[in-house]
Amino acid sequence: MKISEKQIKSINRIRQEVSFKPEFLQSRILAENSARVLLDNKAGRFKVYDLELFLNHCNTERIPLKSEPTKIRENETLKRFGVAFIGQNRRLMVNALRECNYWIGSLWKTNDDPFNILSQFWKLNEVPGAGMGLPTMILYLKNPAVYNVWLPFLNTALSQFTGQILSSKRNAENYYTYNSILNKELREPFDLKPQEIDYIIFRISF
Repeated sequence: MKISEKQIKSINRIRQEVSFKPEFLQSRILAENSARVLLDNKAGRFKVYDLELFLNHCNTERIPLKSEPTKIRENETLKRFGVAFIGQNRRLMVNALRECNYWIGSLWKTNDDPFNILSQFWKLNEVPGAGMGLPTMILYLKNPAVYNVWLPFLNTALSQFTGQILSSKRNAENYYTYNSILNKELREPFDLKPQEIDYIIFRISF
């Protein structure tokens, strides 16, 4: 795919106005590091409080107010990935804590390619509310240079950006395709920080 001048200008503007600002990046980096500490210490052994705290870290961000689109707000919010880790999805995951622990532990602790674990996760569907977000968040935290968080709205946005039809059917093949295309067509050409990627995809979809 050849990136258009309009797309280049749009991404550079988003970075300049928001996503490359230190306060934007620092908020996400610190939250992600806190999530990794929880995983290192307790993956597979989360209590309800641990899981809820972990999901909060996953969703933490500082973004601009709508009224001041280039000024990063002072307070953090829990809206980074929309409803993926809050509300009904969170309640469902908490109610399946035992299964949630098993899969979180399996994904975080494996030293092998996680393809087969992901395949089984989505095939068995033992963690209601986890959807695409939870397992791919674990992999992103584990290796953010390779993996990205995968959600339907991000998949749609990347499809629009690249002009390629990317399936959002939950399986490992489609997730690996998503990562490959995102990294090749967006992350690498613009040398994006991992913490910028989901915000930029979201913004360029408008």
